[in-house]
Amino acid sequence: MEIIGIDENGLGPILGPLIISGIKLKVKEPVFFYSKIENLKSIFKIDDSKNVFKRTEKWAYSKGEIISLSILKTFNFEDLIEKYVNLIISDYEKNFYIKNYKLPIWAKTYKENNLRDEINFIGYKAYAIFPSEFNKELSRINKFQMDIKFFLDLAYELSSNELNLVFCGKVGGYTYYTKEFLKLGITKYEILRENKGHSAYKIRYRDKLLEIHFLLDGDKIYYPIAIASIIGKYLRELFMKVLNERFGFDNEIPFSSGYKHDIKTIQLIEKIKLNYNTNDFLRIK
Repeated sequence: MEIIGIDENGLGPILGPLIISGIKLKVKEPVFFYSKIENLKSIFKIDDSKNVFKRTEKWAYSKGEIISLSILKTFNFEDLIEKYVNLIISDYEKNFYIKNYKLPIWAKTYKENNLRDEINFIGYKAYAIFPSEFNKELSRINKFQMDIKFFLDLAYELSSNELNLVFCGKVGGYTYYTKEFLKLGITKYEILRENKGHSAYKIRYRDKLLEIHFLLDGDKIYYPIAIASIIGKYLRELFMKVLNERFGFDNEIPFSSGYKHDIKTIQLIEKIKLNYNTNDFLRIK
């Protein structure tokens, strides 16, 4: 049985890219997906990506990189950005966000992918939506609809021609998604369930049939979503490290998180202002 796990990282910040990350797994049993993370045997502890990449702990970035690269080794991670990440970015932004790093950066080493008896990783894809495109999308839809749109686009790319099972975190705290589907031009859908913890639908998206499940706290509880979230967080931290370094903040952990409430984000913006128009770097509200 094949399933797709999708999650986003960086929807809230005012600097840096929004990352939509998806992992495709082949599992022996359908019930595997509903196995809680803590019940799965693993060479490393899988957790919410925000807990994995704790900005207050240097070793946490090493841990997050080890997890990400252990999974991505299946897909030859040396070409991670070139092969598996669709950069939705302007030519101008590339001057500030792209850098040829030799991975790993934070970790000294990493181990092979785990859980080989239960699952097989068969696909990975991510979108990195930088501020210029993010702002264009916001001119016609809100950021939660943007999230759903890119979730569906990514699911489409990872899916086969048959019914595809897609699991992702809840978007915007929504229980009911049909209005958002209609705003995105999706008219062919079937409601399977709608409640606070779990909303599910069958959707005809372009020429493929998707069964998509939005699960509350999915990145904290369910393995496929958690893995997608951790790798997505890893990608965002790589891009934020490049941006911070470009403006003189060469810290081991990216100096600014990109969130408005972070005083270091304000300091980074002040640096940008010295030579550039901040409108080229900031997301609109």
